[in-house]
Amino acid sequence: MKRLILTLLLCSFFLNGFCTTWNISNVDNSFTPDSLTIDEGDELSFNIQSIHNAVEVSQTVWNTNGNSPVIGFTVPYGGGIVSASQLTIGTHFYVCTPHAFMGMKGKIIVQAISGIDVTKNEKDMQVYPNPVEDKFSIQFYLTESKMLVIELVDIQGKLAKVLVPKTRVSGTFLRSFDLEKGMASGIYLIRMTLDNSPFFKKVVVL
Repeated sequence: MKRLILTLLLCSFFLNGFCTTWNISNVDNSFTPDSLTIDEGDELSFNIQSIHNAVEVSQTVWNTNGNSPVIGFTVPYGGGIVSASQLTIGTHFYVCTPHAFMGMKGKIIVQAISGIDVTKNEKDMQVYPNPVEDKFSIQFYLTESKMLVIELVDIQGKLAKVLVPKTRVSGTFLRSFDLEKGMASGIYLIRMTLDNSPFFKKVVVL
């Protein structure tokens, strides 16, 4: 039963893109917290009073307590969700439009997960099943011969296991791997290095 519950929780976590939802509220004419550091892929939930909204502004406007918006996220009066797609890596400055002059403002710092950028090319590498219980397969296709290394690392980037030592491959690659016995459950990254260029794929170990 315990394993079943863990499986359901991690599956749900995985299917939602490992997303964490951070809550921002207000106390009178102040956002709380007014400064927040989150990971790329996380989202925001503004739970604020109906007299307040939140709009993204430039740092210059933010510094002067102005309210001229930029192309970015906008939260309606009374609150709402800011999706991960609107929160690129970097610092996002925002204000409450009618109360910016009073200093009602905040900032969101979005960082790459543990300093690791998960590249768009990750979709070229298939990992299945995912979540993983004891065995999984990796498959991808190379149009030309390249030097390859595949490693399993934890979410902090610490090496957990070398799956494929340095070797040259081309064409279709398909190989199965067994997890180490007693390996801790959680989120890991498969790091595939091709000619010194790393690519990452998220995987959940049950």
